[in-house]
Amino acid sequence: MQTLKQRDLTGKRNSSIELLKIFGIFLIVINHVIQTLHSSNPDLANNDYVLDLNMATANIQQLILTILRYSGSLGNILFFICSAWFLLDNDKTSKKKMLQMLMDVWVVSVIILAVVYILRSGNLGMKMIIKQLLPTTFSNNWYITCYLLFYPLHTFLNWVIHKMDQKALLKTTLVLSALYVFANFVLGDVFFATNLVLWIAAYFIMAYMKYYLVDFSNNMKANILMLVLGIAGNIALVCLTNFLGLRFGLLRGNLLKWHSFSNPFLLLTAISMLNIARNVHFYNRAVNYISGLSLLIYIFHENILLRTFYRPLMWDYVYNQFGYEYILVWMLVLVAATFAFGLVASILYKHTIQKAVTAVCNWLYPILQKIYGKIEKVILRLH
Repeated sequence: MQTLKQRDLTGKRNSSIELLKIFGIFLIVINHVIQTLHSSNPDLANNDYVLDLNMATANIQQLILTILRYSGSLGNILFFICSAWFLLDNDKTSKKKMLQMLMDVWVVSVIILAVVYILRSGNLGMKMIIKQLLPTTFSNNWYITCYLLFYPLHTFLNWVIHKMDQKALLKTTLVLSALYVFANFVLGDVFFATNLVLWIAAYFIMAYMKYYLVDFSNNMKANILMLVLGIAGNIALVCLTNFLGLRFGLLRGNLLKWHSFSNPFLLLTAISMLNIARNVHFYNRAVNYISGLSLLIYIFHENILLRTFYRPLMWDYVYNQFGYEYILVWMLVLVAATFAFGLVASILYKHTIQKAVTAVCNWLYPILQKIYGKIEKVILRLH
């Protein structure tokens, strides 16, 4: 979902990074489809399709679904560290890009609101309508809201990082990692962590790696080993939690306990994947095109109205018509359908409505600049 692009010496975007972004959004779609399995639908008389994936289970398919539920956190971390890698070299903030993102999110939200309002004959509730009209304010897609908060902050973080020598940066990185990765991972939000704080901690980790672990970052064997350790470590952790939950009642409902941005195994996995992708260079126009739609795919498929009222209907249909004997197969089918919907909707939007949105953005941006300039002058004159 990040907008900065890595380019090789020919000036073309490195498609390995773009492919990684596509993989990241696909992981997020997997997570959201599985998440719907334990989300009830207010329109259904019963919610028999719901599975509590947080509970310890002897059913291997259900355990695999729980493990795959962690794909969302991995996808989000992938997007952020890809952004962080390039933002570390960029000391400017494109306010126009932020405005474009805000407008795209709002327009898509309003379009879906209009369609769903008609389909449901206005049966949405005022709270849901207000949320849909103010999607970024109410963090309907939390990643986008958090990114819009972090993006202008990164220039200040870059200034701080560049003022530090290696020893100071290492100390800062270790403290942030101890508090907001490891301690937060084990104990929860004990140190008042938020996603924004976790992102700042991860940003410092990426900074130290980029500036002082260059050889390691480019070592394919080391990163492949780290990738294996990250994936195996997370799977082992979930399986161990499940094993203990089956034997101790107090631990039964903790399978998703480690589903967070601070999961060090997922962080290791994402960092190693980025390092591997950076060192594999190829160019593919189709890959780059689809990658460029990642933000739109995200906001279309995860719209709050669609995920609340319609996505549960897919699982309800599967449960009532076929049962869950082959639930993993049906999961893949629903993921493919959801991803395809997001992709098609994004393509249609990009080549139609987004052109008008961009035109409005280009017209509105200088006006907002002038207004801000006047406000700034008034404030600076105050004594």
